[in-house]
Amino acid sequence: MINRTPALLLAALLSLGAPVAASAAPATASPQVEQIRPDPQAPQVGSGPHRYQFVLRDTVSAAPAALRPFALSHTAFDLPFVAAEKDVYQGITDAQGRTPVFAFEQAPPAQGWVLLERFGSGPNGERMRLQAGDGEGIGAMAYELVVCGKTPRLYRGVTTADGDTAYVATSSIVNLLLFIDADSTAAGGDKTAGRIEADDGQTALRRCRPDAADPN
Repeated sequence: MINRTPALLLAALLSLGAPVAASAAPATASPQVEQIRPDPQAPQVGSGPHRYQFVLRDTVSAAPAALRPFALSHTAFDLPFVAAEKDVYQGITDAQGRTPVFAFEQAPPAQGWVLLERFGSGPNGERMRLQAGDGEGIGAMAYELVVCGKTPRLYRGVTTADGDTAYVATSSIVNLLLFIDADSTAAGGDKTAGRIEADDGQTALRRCRPDAADPN
């Protein structure tokens, strides 16, 4: 698992008119998962007569997220082809934003699929969720996730309609910081989520290790 520190929420969030919280997402399904008719020519994971395929969409443009790392899980069903404790399949979408075809001997429940963008890789992982005081997820919110591992890394994204961030996967237990900034450019213009900017490495280092990164 990822060791979570308290989320850092800037004062700009007060304009939402309700208390805002960030926490590890509970085991609830996302209604935003887009299932399609399985392509018989697509790569297949698992075996069995029950076959499923999904499309991952960019949280900014809503276009199919081509060649994008993703994480797939189910809130009420163990994926038989995943050995890690987290039971999350990690892959990369094709040129049309599609996942592989997933095949099962037993049909998973229709509700419960969770498909998210993925940052990093490894057996440990977590998704975070932004929610208002009434428990409703806060969608379309620009955020920055900072992974404070041996080499700090930064991920810029936009929450899903349910308020979920990307799924962050790591090879070891690390601290995960979540920043929300009304001035963030993550949702600006026609740029996709998850992009990398030139100074992201230094920004992540300053946030994870402020004493080491600040010569003063």
